[in-house]
Amino acid sequence: MGRFQLNLHHILSFYCLAKEQSFSGAAEQLGITQPTVTQHVRGLETQFGIKLINLRKQRVHLTKAGENLIAYAEELFNQAVLTENFLKNYRSNNLSIGIAGGLILSFAGLIDHFKEIHPSIKISLREAPSKVLVEELLSGQHDICIAGTLSLYSDQLKCYRINWDKPMVFVASPDYPIDGSVPAKWAELASHPLIIPSEGSDGRAITLYEFKKRGLKPNIGTEVSNIEIAKELAKQNKGIALLFEPNIRRQVEKDELRIIRVEDGEIRMGAFYVMTHREVKLSLPAKSFLALIKDRFNKDFHVLLDDYKPEVWKQ
Repeated sequence: MGRFQLNLHHILSFYCLAKEQSFSGAAEQLGITQPTVTQHVRGLETQFGIKLINLRKQRVHLTKAGENLIAYAEELFNQAVLTENFLKNYRSNNLSIGIAGGLILSFAGLIDHFKEIHPSIKISLREAPSKVLVEELLSGQHDICIAGTLSLYSDQLKCYRINWDKPMVFVASPDYPIDGSVPAKWAELASHPLIIPSEGSDGRAITLYEFKKRGLKPNIGTEVSNIEIAKELAKQNKGIALLFEPNIRRQVEKDELRIIRVEDGEIRMGAFYVMTHREVKLSLPAKSFLALIKDRFNKDFHVLLDDYKPEVWKQ
């Protein structure tokens, strides 16, 4: 198929003119001026060398070619209306959320609450490393992203900071061969296989940073795509994982995992970020979900200035 030559504006103007039988009526239906309707129809006739209408006493009459064309034009018009309605309604009925794996459990209740308020809205939830989520947000794949400290920043991001002083802890199976009677040393931890998130995640960056600042190179045993896999591998004695304490609380209570105390081991992320695309108008579902986040975190929710760039995002 060669280059598409048909101008849909021209064919829609012809269809409305044929149905209304007046330029003013067609212009009103299409929301354009009468001269524009005239220009469109004349352009269609000129492009294909076919006479489609005749004017007699200010009335529009279709030629034989125009009468034959009307059925095709009507089909295009109806499809255009359906297409426009789909585009208008899609963002009103869908919400795409990208979220870093370590934050999913903390937002599960909020997402469930949103579903109760808006049962007709379809939610698409994507778990991925923060860097991946931001790239997807900037390419239009998400309405809202929730991530931690990032190595990627863009002026196209609209950012909200939420103070979140939750601790990160090392965990392993209760049977894992490390003495739990005294706090472990970082050098000792570095000799054990670590279960860490994949490239681009906040958990990975924090884990490697904590060892690096102590002059240690950790033994990376397994890289995983989400925290559930990390917890499962830890339960199977495959190594030690560094996870947010709220995400392993249930497993610790059930004696499936145990927390490894560490000398000088307090690790806190301090905050995470909610982000939207600055140049894309938020849909109503996205506005509603953002309002729920703001209400949920209350005084810890902060709108960042447009020129704010966290130091950790600068390379």
